[in-house]
Amino acid sequence: MISSELTVVLGGACLPHITMRMYTASSARQVRRSMSWAVSCVALFVLVVSVVGFGATALVGRAAIAAADPQGNTAYLLGSRAAFGTDVSTAETLLFTTVTAAIFLTLLASVAGMILACANSLAHDVFATRVQDMPARREMTLARVSALAIGVPTILLATLVQHHSLQPLITLSFCLGASALAPALVYGLFWRRYTRAGLMCTLVGGTLTVLLLMPGTNLVSGSPGAAFPHADFNWFPFTTTGLVSIPAGFFLGWLGTVASGRRRAAEQRRQYEAVEGWILAGAVRRGS
Repeated sequence: MISSELTVVLGGACLPHITMRMYTASSARQVRRSMSWAVSCVALFVLVVSVVGFGATALVGRAAIAAADPQGNTAYLLGSRAAFGTDVSTAETLLFTTVTAAIFLTLLASVAGMILACANSLAHDVFATRVQDMPARREMTLARVSALAIGVPTILLATLVQHHSLQPLITLSFCLGASALAPALVYGLFWRRYTRAGLMCTLVGGTLTVLLLMPGTNLVSGSPGAAFPHADFNWFPFTTTGLVSIPAGFFLGWLGTVASGRRRAAEQRRQYEAVEGWILAGAVRRGS
């Protein structure tokens, strides 16, 4: 439970469709304030979801929820039906439909925001930087082509795997956000000594740690709701990797910063000694 809550709170607050909102901030103070609100809102949302899940288990029962869907995706619907009863009024139906539509629109906006962010990164950060003085129209065309190149395969992949368990992929995204992006954002906002080498160690090290541990969780194998329910190569006894990968991301960022700082100090010392030796040699030649 501790590992899951840490992963969902930190990962949800640091996913790209959340952090891209920081681009509109004009100062680091506004960024810190925005992140504080984002973390607080995500933490509150996780608490609400936990209450809904425990409430559905209390009203419906774990056996009934597992029989309807081993992954528990229908727990909200079953809990709502148990709370409202069999005779649902028009007002209750309208409320339930409104909440469901709001959830769907939120997911749709998140997916659209991530596709636009990927398209913007490809068009502006990858292609535009390689060509000097690129026209705005051409950059916009590249962004549209990039959006199609990302969106179409994503829609096809979602259509193909719609009947499979998506929980491992969802959990993987939260683990990556909590283990790689969260330490990088925290260090980048609050540690002035944070270096580029530390950033690369955080991102690469946190990502590799998640990718190494995730195949061993019971979301991939060893449980009825796993991606491979008939296989069992479960060696990491958790549903998320946050209990190990989050500290690893912070540690690797600190280690990379400290090591790069020492290397930079050693290079500056060698440069100083070389300049000092050149000055002394010049003084000796002038004296002779």
